Amino acid sequence: MHVLLKQPLLHFLLVGLGMFVLFDAVSDDPWESDESVIVVDREALLSFVQFRSKAFQPGAAAARLDSLPEAELERLVQEYVREEALHRQALALGMDANDYIIKRRLVQKVEFITNSFVDETVKLSEADIETHYAAHTDDYYIEPFVTFTHVFFDGSRRQPQELEVLAAEKLAELNEQRVPFSQSSRHGDRFLYHTNYVERTPEFVASHFGPEMAERVFALEPDTARWHGPYRSSYGLHLVMVGKSAAGRIPELAEVRDRVADDARREVVRERNEAAVQSIVDGYQVRLAYPLPDSAAAGLANSDDD
Repeated sequence: MHVLLKQPLLHFLLVGLGMFVLFDAVSDDPWESDESVIVVDREALLSFVQFRSKAFQPGAAAARLDSLPEAELERLVQEYVREEALHRQALALGMDANDYIIKRRLVQKVEFITNSFVDETVKLSEADIETHYAAHTDDYYIEPFVTFTHVFFDGSRRQPQELEVLAAEKLAELNEQRVPFSQSSRHGDRFLYHTNYVERTPEFVASHFGPEMAERVFALEPDTARWHGPYRSSYGLHLVMVGKSAAGRIPELAEVRDRVADDARREVVRERNEAAVQSIVDGYQVRLAYPLPDSAAAGLANSDDD
């Protein structure tokens, strides 16, 4: 016992126990504090339901909460209390400090608030839309397109001379019998991709047939009574009928007005949001304690080198 009483650890435990007893004597409830009380009220549950669903508007969240059966409501309360308790415990342990994920979330929340505020205040005039269109006309360029069908002859199954003769004979047959666009699939071999191509761009056609054949197809005039060819691709020979084609063009503003208005509004929102964020940044002084190139340092407003 004499040896035990000399142990420093025992002294520490006794002092701690004494402090606990003293604190318990002067306090009705040593654990009672604002941070240890979780208030479950309607407002808290409405927010919980809304953020959990990520889709409910406030009115819909209220309707959802009011319609919950008793058992589900009890489970919802338990989930809310559990989440709130763990959140408070994490804060009490300092887990929010030096956590980059939490830092990014907080930054995103501020960005979201500024963006929402700016978005609500942006109103564009017709002149604004016209100005945006004039400055970004090339963005609304409509690419040329072609609608065509083809009859394919597989080059891997025949000798080149045989392939040429077969394609020439079939071309004469198709035109003599006036075989329509819709019956092309009844002739020739099965192609790797499609038989019919509807309003396809030069890039798309070239990806299936090669640039040389795509150029020749786009050069044809639409004529649903005539077959053309044969045209060569890396797969074999093709006989082609063009049903429709259109050259590339810049549309009139009236054709794309809604799209231009959306684009113009997004650009204004982005610019004003960036200005709002920059105003927050400008409220702080920057003191460089790390060497930077002169060009980078010059870009920092209110900088003050250490």
